[in-house]
Amino acid sequence: QALAQDSSLAYHLAVLRLSRTEISAMVASDDDRGGDFDWDALEQEDIKVSPVFVCWYSGGISKDRGVLMMKPLTDAIKWRFPQVDTLVLHFPDTYNIEGTGKEPWPSYVDLLVSEIDKEPSRVGRPLFILGHSRGAAPAITVSARLGSRVLKTYIVASEAPVPGEIGPFELMAIKFKEEGDLAMMKWFLSLGPNKMLEDIVRDVESGKRTIEGDRAATYMVNVLRKQFVDTIYPDLDRDYRGVTSPIVALQPELDDTLTRAGQQRWKAWTSSPEGSRLKVLREATHMGCLAPHLVHEREDCPLIEEVLRDMAKVIEGS
Repeated sequence: QALAQDSSLAYHLAVLRLSRTEISAMVASDDDRGGDFDWDALEQEDIKVSPVFVCWYSGGISKDRGVLMMKPLTDAIKWRFPQVDTLVLHFPDTYNIEGTGKEPWPSYVDLLVSEIDKEPSRVGRPLFILGHSRGAAPAITVSARLGSRVLKTYIVASEAPVPGEIGPFELMAIKFKEEGDLAMMKWFLSLGPNKMLEDIVRDVESGKRTIEGDRAATYMVNVLRKQFVDTIYPDLDRDYRGVTSPIVALQPELDDTLTRAGQQRWKAWTSSPEGSRLKVLREATHMGCLAPHLVHEREDCPLIEEVLRDMAKVIEGS
């Protein structure tokens, strides 16, 4: 009974690490009915306090494709930690959030928190949070909002902003408004191979087709505009402050858009810099780092391995 009533996070994580024999012995020491211990009830209690893994994919792709992009990682987590629920969340345009600029961002974070807790079994449970590329913005601001409820925050292929300077996604919106749609498509193409986009860019540059007169080009530009130009973005001082979990920056080795210094700056955005670190993902590209790829002539996914290993340290104490 005393075990069931103690709801502290530290206690529950400790229980998850104990064997059934150890727990039975603990129960028997308080109550001679150790053999009658209700294991089904304990498993249900474990589910209530087991972590939830919440993630965001890269910008510039549709909701459905984003979920598929995260699937190798979320499937691996469910296989390794069956007690951990996984949840893929989305960008403001998916939720039909109106407006542009900084002011609507807190309402977006409100919505994301409500999405996390929409399922009653997820309410109040500890979280692992991961954001890939543009997904870093919702990831870090949800982590800031939820504070100590977050066990670890993973930022993939996205540099930390410089305190006091304009945020990267606000800067991107300004840049592409000035430079236009073709520049925006060429930038997105630089992040990873995309045959359809490559054909569009080549044909638009040669005059073979126009963005306005081509269905595929219009679709691609509309997606990119909604997520990078005509969109909302966080206020750094208001929305990034408050992260208490360690931040793990995961840097794809073959991503030329990132610098080591930019990744290491994430330590400045958390009150737990001592537990924060940078991990380079070998042979990984910006868009390809979430799926298995060739690493030293062997198919592997350093990102998945790193996240599973890191989560195990928290969940299992290993």
